[in-house]
Amino acid sequence: MRDQHYHAGDASPAFSLRWAWTGWPSADVFPNPSSIDWKLLESLSVVPSMIVARLKGRLDHAFRTKGIPLKFSRKVALRSLGENTQAGVDQYIANQVDKEQFVDDRFGASLKEFTRVWQSRAADPLEVNSGRYWYQLHLVLVVDKRHRIVDLSFLGKMFESFQEIAIDAGYELSALSVMPDHTHVALRGVVSQSPEAIAVQFQNGIESHLRVNSLWQPSYYVGTFGAYNMKVVRTNRE
Repeated sequence: MRDQHYHAGDASPAFSLRWAWTGWPSADVFPNPSSIDWKLLESLSVVPSMIVARLKGRLDHAFRTKGIPLKFSRKVALRSLGENTQAGVDQYIANQVDKEQFVDDRFGASLKEFTRVWQSRAADPLEVNSGRYWYQLHLVLVVDKRHRIVDLSFLGKMFESFQEIAIDAGYELSALSVMPDHTHVALRGVVSQSPEAIAVQFQNGIESHLRVNSLWQPSYYVGTFGAYNMKVVRTNRE
């Protein structure tokens, strides 16, 4: 087995992660906390990978500390949100080749073979014992030093490798575009992995499949998106 070249602690990533967490009380009526109570809850921050495991416990503790009777149901829902919707992200990835201006039109036409949008289950929730999870991510990996790979055979193998890694890991791809100096991936992750872990798994997995070293910049971008965008969320809060 090849040594892993990329590790979460060594990366300089860019994140745009937004989540909607929903819990249900066991009783029929949800209590009505005061504005002071809500301010206390707003101060309770958790990293995305810990939301499902700890947020309900923290909320329960906060309510009990303030003397508000509340017992949560065992069921919860976690929904990824973003500035763009599933359709918007898929379309953006589908247009990657057309956005570029290649000196050789034939090269650009060939690159389209490495861009694909699937009719997949990526927008469907993951159902586990504790609830439902909509977990959609847009991942961008950049080739080291923005080196432009022009070997179409190599890019084709990379395109296939992304799909193989997704299948092995249990990810559901909705869109993929392998470009000469970067790659876009839209996918549904698995509940047990953070966005960071998924990004690093692709970085190491692609190098292992292609038997190369130092292919990627030690960074990445990963953002959440969902069925509706943040404009809808902000409008409903006003």
